[in-house]
Amino acid sequence: MKTSLTKRELTVMRILWDAKEPLIASEIAKRDNNASIFSIQRLLKNLIEKNMVEVSGIAYNKKAVARTFKPLVSAEDIEIDVIQDMVNNLVSRNIAASHLIASLLPEDNDQKTLEELSNLEKLIQERKAQILNNNPNCKLKNK
Repeated sequence: MKTSLTKRELTVMRILWDAKEPLIASEIAKRDNNASIFSIQRLLKNLIEKNMVEVSGIAYNKKAVARTFKPLVSAEDIEIDVIQDMVNNLVSRNIAASHLIASLLPEDNDQKTLEELSNLEKLIQERKAQILNNNPNCKLKNK
């Protein structure tokens, strides 16, 4: 995905994700104590231009009609991008990805950890297949 969001845009996205239903700009502003309705409207405009948010309908707000907004991307997609950017900015390129991932793995010996490791193995297999399909010159070394 790799669309960069400002901290303020990310705040608006998190409000929309947490809401589970489309919100009008004034509802977003109420949930974000640091924002005026005008800044929220500007942020929503930016997010629409980035294809992160869409107008999903209309709602009545007191005596006026207002547009409702909903996110077009999942929280997981954006949060992963944020984490990747953070890691790229903080971690030396000399650290192998495998060592970084290993340091993040839980040390618990329970069912949840086992399931997480199985999910990780699945993602690794999918990524290997993607690399091999996209680059016929790549080959796996037998150890």
